[in-house]
Amino acid sequence: MRRLFAGFIVIVTLMVGCERTGQLDALYELNGLVDANPDSVLGVLKEMKPVMTGDDVSEESKAFYGLLLVKAADKAHQLGKILGKDSLATGKGKEKDSLRVDSLKVDSLRKDLFGIDSLINNTVAYYEQHAESGHLAEAYYFAGRTNAELWNSEKALLYYHKALVKDSLHVSNALRSRIYAQMGVMYLRNGLFADATQMGELAYFYCQQDSDTLGMRICRETIEDIRGMAAKKDSTVSTNQKQLVAMKVLRMNEQLKTDLLTNRNAELQAENQKRKTVMWLIVAGVLVLLGVAVWMVRRQMREKRKLYEEMGTVNATKREFYDAQIDEMLKRHEANNSPLRPKEWQEIEERLLAEFPGFRDKLFASYQFSEQEYRICILIKMGISPSLMSTLLATSKSNVTQTRQRMQHKVFDGRGSAKDWDRYILSL
Repeated sequence: MRRLFAGFIVIVTLMVGCERTGQLDALYELNGLVDANPDSVLGVLKEMKPVMTGDDVSEESKAFYGLLLVKAADKAHQLGKILGKDSLATGKGKEKDSLRVDSLKVDSLRKDLFGIDSLINNTVAYYEQHAESGHLAEAYYFAGRTNAELWNSEKALLYYHKALVKDSLHVSNALRSRIYAQMGVMYLRNGLFADATQMGELAYFYCQQDSDTLGMRICRETIEDIRGMAAKKDSTVSTNQKQLVAMKVLRMNEQLKTDLLTNRNAELQAENQKRKTVMWLIVAGVLVLLGVAVWMVRRQMREKRKLYEEMGTVNATKREFYDAQIDEMLKRHEANNSPLRPKEWQEIEERLLAEFPGFRDKLFASYQFSEQEYRICILIKMGISPSLMSTLLATSKSNVTQTRQRMQHKVFDGRGSAKDWDRYILSL
């Protein structure tokens, strides 16, 4: 395993030295290993520092390098050591237990060997300008961890607050649980046991959401420890100092709650606005479709109305059909009161179409008529009266009239009479 990791270090070193994209790719590869091998990754990052802080390295690579360095140091439990926390963990520095340590000590810590404090500040500044990268919330968290190790609880809480509020979209359940756990540490450090317990319960909840059983157990144990400490009430710090510290942190806590509520309300308003926009788009689409449908129907009605109006001037286009043999045939059937035979219908149709070639096509373009209806149309075109039609078709005169009116209604949407249909047929 060590040989494999050593080989990987060589590859990473080559990638870092070759090109900018290679540098960023190498950092992402290391990010995938930091959870399992934080000490080894931290060692690699230390070796990379001279290259990664050079002028030829992109700002994106520098920002991610700073984030990854703090992340590795934190997971390897060396962040406090690198920052020089041991100098604050002894003597009056720890007994003071205040929100901010002496400014001279902080300034000296900023000059640590690896410059972690300045690196994470630059990282935060970069990701604040490039929030779409998805690393802003994590950058805020590790900036909070850095300030927590510097015993600057006020600034640490501020960064945790920003992680929850300003980049809530990229705060996973795992990161949220860590943020609340660290906020609990800040409250506990200042003797605010109730707030620390509340943060511990929130951390437990998000560990539960993330199915992190180990985190749940640690959170539960931490909550029990806090309750035990609350019962004892550390008496080493003066009551007045505790009250001042508590008031300051409580003000920040109230501001945090207010901002979280404001942020949630803004998210809900944005969601509602999005729903309204989608709803209005759907309504607009329906109205457009309805408008198109109405326009098409009106256009069709105008065309039919025009045709119907043209039928009123059929007298100007009326044409008669006369054939001596056909006329003799019809007189014979009228005298004998007998219907036409199929062969006779065929002969009449052929002679009619010879005179009016487009009659049948024009007629059937408007509707698919039955054989009986078609024969009535032929007789209308020939100028045959309804009474003779009834004889030739072996039906009643009223049936002929009803059929003519029915055809008129089929083609012209229920408007007009049998005589209107006669005019239409004569115009074809």
